[in-house]
Amino acid sequence: MRLWNQIDSFFTESAIARQHSPIRKIVLFLLFFVLNTVLLSIDFLPDKVSLSLGQVSDRDVVAPRTVSFVDEPRTRKLETEVVASVANVYDLDTSAAATAEDDVSRIFRSVRSVLTDKQLARPEEKIGKLRSLLTGSLPEPIQASLLTFSAAELEALEENSRTILRKYLYRGIRDEEVDAVRKQAAVDVERLGWGEKGAAVVLGITQPHLNPNFVLNTKETEQRKRAALKSIEPVRITVKIGQIVVRKGDVVTEEQLQMMGELGLHRGQVGLERIWGLALYVLLMMGMLLAYFYKFVPDIFMDDRRLLLVGLVVLLTLVIGRIGHFYSDFVTPMAVGPLLTAILVGPRAALALCVIASLLFGLIAESNLRTISFVMIGGAVGVYSVAQITQGYSLVRAGLWIALANVITILCTGLIDGIELRQIFSEAAMGAIGGVAAAILSIGLLPYLEQAFRITTSEKLLTLARPNHPLLQRLLLEAPGTYYHSILVGNLAETAADKIGADPILSRVGAYYHDVGKIQRPYFFVENQANMENPHAKLSPSLSTMIVTSHIRDGLEFCREYKLPEAVADIVGQHHGTSLVSYFYKQAAEGEHSECIIEEDFRYEGPKPQTKEAALIMLADGCEAAVRSIAKPNMSRIENTVRRVINERLRDGQLNECDLTLRDLNMIGDVFIRVLCSTCHSRIEYPAEAIRELERRRPRNGNGNKCSTGKSLVAVESKGNGAERSATNG
Repeated sequence: MRLWNQIDSFFTESAIARQHSPIRKIVLFLLFFVLNTVLLSIDFLPDKVSLSLGQVSDRDVVAPRTVSFVDEPRTRKLETEVVASVANVYDLDTSAAATAEDDVSRIFRSVRSVLTDKQLARPEEKIGKLRSLLTGSLPEPIQASLLTFSAAELEALEENSRTILRKYLYRGIRDEEVDAVRKQAAVDVERLGWGEKGAAVVLGITQPHLNPNFVLNTKETEQRKRAALKSIEPVRITVKIGQIVVRKGDVVTEEQLQMMGELGLHRGQVGLERIWGLALYVLLMMGMLLAYFYKFVPDIFMDDRRLLLVGLVVLLTLVIGRIGHFYSDFVTPMAVGPLLTAILVGPRAALALCVIASLLFGLIAESNLRTISFVMIGGAVGVYSVAQITQGYSLVRAGLWIALANVITILCTGLIDGIELRQIFSEAAMGAIGGVAAAILSIGLLPYLEQAFRITTSEKLLTLARPNHPLLQRLLLEAPGTYYHSILVGNLAETAADKIGADPILSRVGAYYHDVGKIQRPYFFVENQANMENPHAKLSPSLSTMIVTSHIRDGLEFCREYKLPEAVADIVGQHHGTSLVSYFYKQAAEGEHSECIIEEDFRYEGPKPQTKEAALIMLADGCEAAVRSIAKPNMSRIENTVRRVINERLRDGQLNECDLTLRDLNMIGDVFIRVLCSTCHSRIEYPAEAIRELERRRPRNGNGNKCSTGKSLVAVESKGNGAERSATNG
């Protein structure tokens, strides 16, 4: 357990800022590269060819497989040339301009203070005082000249000095441009028309600051060099299967030795060279898988935890393949890997893993095309069968589809190879068993992998959405107003999620649980107060704010207590972001000690929403509560309220850390308005007189009683006294 905790802490990603680590990726890559190579190299002992440089070959050496390897010397030469061609990157140091302007301000401020000091009567005293203030930052003639200008002239001189500095320092000065810039600055000063004395002052102030302010950006330069290196395609030599590497009677060359070494054919040792060839093959497969993730599913590539999961699933699949190979390749449940990956990571990653696993299993199955096709097609069918999981998935059904695909594949490939029908049917039966076994293994392994890697599947979310969940039951019984509010927020969030490409199931479930912290103190929230007195009336605004904002921490405690998934807990912690509790803040600001009020004390702790789903629930929560407070809701009022709430969250910066676009926000607003308008429709008022007239006209039965099919409850609304309630039994 302690070892697992250390591994878990090493690979755990923050739910708020999922930054990937190159070190972890290297560790993962090397770990699974070694494990996969060792697993596949068992019994991997081919025949060897013992040839040396300059020896005459006594046989034809034929490549047993296609291999592509890197020509290291030429690749290194190419890398050196590319790195040398990358130019250095320089950054503009804007602080130099700010420092220069501060210095100008200090000089003229000192001059003004000397000129306004009435204790300094004689010019010598003023010059001495100015010299002590400026401490040699200007030549003495310039200091003396400054004291001869009027206040208006000093103001103009200061502004001109700033203009000259801004012109050149904000544009940037390179080392080789210093002399030219200073000469041009002198020309600019002459054009100002100050005369010799004024020009000398401006130049004396500005010239010392016209220095190079471009700084070498070592990090960016190195990054560009690394990017240039990454863009280089290594120089490869390809040897194709069946190609004659060395002919009988040829003198063996260094290039032929390199080819045989890459093919694992050189020297007659115990398979070490061929194992190197196998290692290259595994490296190629793993590299292809990572490249696919990087290009087409970057969210997986950036998540080290899910990369670890994919690596474990590949290794597990090969272990199953190695064990099943001793009995029959066709009974091996190889589809378990793609099934688990499709459910836990995603169908696109699962299809890539299916291809890689089938090619690696081909090494175990001695490059049998039938076996590779069996693994690839069965795995792909398994992925397709669980890809549509918006309403949950059935691994039993997936197992049956895999079994059917295995049977068809074995029949087709068996007929192509001309195998006897008896053998084909026997292998097809084993393939059907393998498909069902893949589903059974997946059902057994899935809960453990979900728990170990903190992955929330749609099936688990659908389970959490059931009303009989203990935490939802507590919410319903202890905070019923919050419960029904959460249901409405879930309807809004799920409907909008479909429009903007977010996860609708996670949005609904997150909405159900987003306010579970209110269970701790339900009556401090208006939706649970009914007709009781508001307890906040007796509390200070700051204490009320602490109570209201604490429902986030309480909610996270409930998430830990009931073991809710991390994705749901993130929504609970982020659905208010760092927004302001405006009601109590306004109360405090209008109180006696308003000058002591700090706005940050009246904000939620955050963090801000990091995902579309968390942001959706923030907006749905605010819009539903705001619309519910409208006295007489109509479409115009609802629309204005929804747009106002969304704009307030946007202006407050609460949506800065999620990937919602303005187009998404517009669509969210449209959906919210449509749903809320249908929910908050106005009701017809039935006058009491009209209802009594209907009661009077109701036909009577044979016993003289009014006819009724059962008990009815009639709610009577009267304009005069509000709402009355009366019940009549039929």
